[in-house]
Amino acid sequence: MLRRILLLGVFSFWASSVFCADELIHHKLNVELDPAEHQLKVIDQITLPSADLADPIFYLHRGLQPRSSTPGVKILPIKQNPSAMVEAFKLVLPADTTSFSIAYQGTLYHPLEGYGKEQARGFRDTPGVISEEGVYLAGGSYWYPAFDTHTRLRFDLSVGLPEGWKSVSQGEYLPVDNQAHWRSPQPQEEIYLMAARFTQYTRQSDGPTAMVFLREPDEALANKYLDATDRYLAMYESLLGDYPYQKFALVEDFWETGFGMPSFTLLGSSVIRLPFILNSSYPHEILHNWWGNGVYVDYATGNWSEGLTAYLADHLIKEQQGQGVAYRQQSLQKYTDYASKDRDFPLVEFRGRHSSASEAVGYGKALMLFHMLRRELGDDVFSKGLRAFYKQFQFKTASFDDIQKVFEEATGQSLVDYFKQWTQRVGAPALALSNTVDEKTTEGYRLSFRLQQTQMNDVYHLRVPVVVTLEGQDQAWQTDIVMNQKQQQYELDLPAKPLRIDIDPEFDLFRKLAKEETPAAFTELFGSQQMLVVLPAKAKASLLKAYQAFAADLQKMGPDKVIVKLDNEIESLPQDQAVTLIGWNNRFYKAFETTLSEYEVVLANDVVKIEGKEFSRKDLSLALTARRSNTGKNPISFIASSLPEALPGLGRKLPHYHKYSYLAFAGAEPVNQLKGRWPVLHSPMTALLEGNAKQGELSKRQALAQPPAAFDARRPTPDAKTNDGDD
Repeated sequence: MLRRILLLGVFSFWASSVFCADELIHHKLNVELDPAEHQLKVIDQITLPSADLADPIFYLHRGLQPRSSTPGVKILPIKQNPSAMVEAFKLVLPADTTSFSIAYQGTLYHPLEGYGKEQARGFRDTPGVISEEGVYLAGGSYWYPAFDTHTRLRFDLSVGLPEGWKSVSQGEYLPVDNQAHWRSPQPQEEIYLMAARFTQYTRQSDGPTAMVFLREPDEALANKYLDATDRYLAMYESLLGDYPYQKFALVEDFWETGFGMPSFTLLGSSVIRLPFILNSSYPHEILHNWWGNGVYVDYATGNWSEGLTAYLADHLIKEQQGQGVAYRQQSLQKYTDYASKDRDFPLVEFRGRHSSASEAVGYGKALMLFHMLRRELGDDVFSKGLRAFYKQFQFKTASFDDIQKVFEEATGQSLVDYFKQWTQRVGAPALALSNTVDEKTTEGYRLSFRLQQTQMNDVYHLRVPVVVTLEGQDQAWQTDIVMNQKQQQYELDLPAKPLRIDIDPEFDLFRKLAKEETPAAFTELFGSQQMLVVLPAKAKASLLKAYQAFAADLQKMGPDKVIVKLDNEIESLPQDQAVTLIGWNNRFYKAFETTLSEYEVVLANDVVKIEGKEFSRKDLSLALTARRSNTGKNPISFIASSLPEALPGLGRKLPHYHKYSYLAFAGAEPVNQLKGRWPVLHSPMTALLEGNAKQGELSKRQALAQPPAAFDARRPTPDAKTNDGDD
């Protein structure tokens, strides 16, 4: 996740222009931090880019009392204060004065606060904090003078800290006189400063320096991240061009974050120890140094960076592992489940993720835009366009329009309609297949079928993949068809008898999926507008109390409205809303069990069998979701545990498994033992023409970039030991 804190609307970062070194404000900051007292003390030597500024205005955190020792410079408070946290000041400068000093000091402490639904992609955040847990300062902290006339800056930063503490910022690390010094000659949008009792690990190479800052010494963990840094930097340099900074650092945060800053990422303690992060979130944050922190985003016209980064990191890695199809299916399912009519919006209005719906659009729809563009242009031209875009807009602001123009230059064709359709429109196409008929011809066979766009809004212009399985041939017959009407009839001449037809079986097209195209998943539950949670009245008191607390957790996982009832308080289950049944002795349990008849599931009194794997119910926590066959519109889920002490952990973990259909956990932790998705058995995008033919083999696709090779690691040693104490 790209971290961007806008300065409360005081001035904007939208301007798109070319920035030369002599057009940038330069800050030379000498900072002293006192975490125990939440205090900072700063001397900032500021150099403005020109002498024709008339009484420039700057903004600073309230209570810091700025003053200047530069002769003739006056700092006057003004009433243009944008918030209770920020004060505005006017500078009166002598003629031809562009360089001057500002000194200030005071308290900066804003404890963490939650926003959004915490477990449904909600977050805890702070505009800035100096504490014994750690220091987090960004542009939105107003910890340095922010001028409203310039949107880019350069800086040199020296940081004084208590013994055992270390700092992290953008750019290059230059230790000077036993004091950390950070230098960023590249144009930046804001200045970050992090600090804590870190153990620092460093690996020097001919290229960028790899660094790791951990809150507890852990050389094995550090080596994993240093290795991964080297590998992913090499992969992305090969694909996109030179890495734009002197270093990349993993920084362990004191709350659970996933932020990508220029030249470092800020990840929470739990996050960095998850085994899959090295191959998911970590390359995503590294790549943000090309997209978002290397080419800046014109937020006023839509944040393209998250979608492009998700496509070239999360999707690319799944593609390298042969799981690209499943990743696209899950992305489209999240869009279908989360971005309902009242939650959807066009890509040009996406600023950043704050909910499951905003993620489904800003990440999912955008990554599909780039995937479809790649299929349209071919891998070579698409890669050429990416490199040209990066080269042309490095350290400049870019928009969707700029991306469009660069790819038009790479292809020599207009992409106006393509980008207008996918960035400015709300919603997605929805397809229906019908009237499939095959007939023998003198030269082979002819297959006719009808495709309809069933969405309520206007027609989309689509390039639709079609796969036909032929008699006697292992390899399927594949083509793309153009669709530019709400309903069209097609005819395909084939060399052999068609056995089945599949429309977009690899989910290459951004569209709203039919329910039957996807397995039931917890995304449907969390994305529902209303959910009824039914608790077992006959459960033991200790277990019922734990279930009630778990129901409170469910209320935070995404549904707009959640109602909790005991099973003896209702006569029947509603059909017009999502339902979650809790507990093995829930009197409506049989209503859920009937939804699993087509799957390999056995729920017995003492054991559970799912997809060939068997578990004892003794210490098992189980979560299953399905669709009710009589409507298919609203999900029904079943969650049960034999251990009251396991339910708090299940409440924390379940949202992170939202793409799955079934989950099994063991013990009080609880530890995941099984996760999976039900098979899709009745897709409306498939028509069987004879028997129950399986889909033929599809053409193999190469990943856009090859996976990073193993790195022959040079094992670093810690630069220093952390002091004992409470982090």
